[in-house]
Amino acid sequence: MTNSIENLSSVIRTFRTANSVLKGEGKDSHILLEHIEAFLYVASKKEALMRDAQKDLQLAQAKTHRTFKHLQRLGWLTIGTDHKDMRQRQLKLTSDGLDFLAFLTYKLDR
Repeated sequence: MTNSIENLSSVIRTFRTANSVLKGEGKDSHILLEHIEAFLYVASKKEALMRDAQKDLQLAQAKTHRTFKHLQRLGWLTIGTDHKDMRQRQLKLTSDGLDFLAFLTYKLDR
């Protein structure tokens, strides 16, 4: 159990470090639990609709948009238009997002 806690702690530090490196210091360089949860949500699906993420993560619409915009600024995902319904926003991991996910998986598996 202790190893699992250490691994989880390492993953959280990895999120914080990656956020600082990619975003820089300042008032908008925070990483919140919602950011971690949102990244892992999309990672588990490889792509998702923003409305589904909002519902599943139980976030307000404005909070959902801010959360995913932050992840987009970090380069971990793209927010595009769904090809089936142009009114919907589709979330997809970028190659950087997939690389970061692979690194997190490595950190958890140690």
